[in-house]
Amino acid sequence: MKQTLTTIVVLLLAVACTVVIVIGISGTEKNNAGDEIAQPISSRIVGASSGAAQTADKAVEFVHDGPSQRLNNAATGVVTWLSKPGDVVEFGTVLYAVDQRPVVLMKGSLPMHREIAYKISDGPDVAQLERNLVNFGFVLDEAATGDPTDLTVDQHVTPLTVSAIRAWQLSIGLTSTGIVRHSDVIFRPEPVQISVLNAAVGDSVDGGSVLSVVLNP
Repeated sequence: MKQTLTTIVVLLLAVACTVVIVIGISGTEKNNAGDEIAQPISSRIVGASSGAAQTADKAVEFVHDGPSQRLNNAATGVVTWLSKPGDVVEFGTVLYAVDQRPVVLMKGSLPMHREIAYKISDGPDVAQLERNLVNFGFVLDEAATGDPTDLTVDQHVTPLTVSAIRAWQLSIGLTSTGIVRHSDVIFRPEPVQISVLNAAVGDSVDGGSVLSVVLNP
């Protein structure tokens, strides 16, 4: 009788353990491989690269009609992420990263030629940056809202400009310094389509062109 009771207890414990394991497996949250891919790259930290564009070969090309133009930038370091040839890069999106620091496409005709920070001299490059920060939704435009406490898009860096820069930096995984480096942004009048990679992931760059884009895509 005692042996029978012992056997029953062992069987009940085995059944209980099995139920716990099944519940634990079914209740575990699964990471969908598409979740990270679905996020716009401009809103997450640029990490390790993979895919066709991340090869050791330079000058990986996208076959297209018409000429290409090199995008010059002041970034110095090691290329850690690249767009792929054929990718269409919209404003506010990362083109590539150097030392894990993203280089972002913004709308404008004036090249990025200096650091933009509080108390720098006034200039049209400031207004160009502020217009992008408004368009990306990081600050409201006083001209649109009529509220004098909102940002006046002009050639002057104000504390509100700095606050919008900080919010933008956090959105792309950067430390919130309120200072836009010379190498952080590339301005273009239109979104671009990547045509040629002039460097590969792992290459060291000292300014110059990491990639080229199709003219008039």
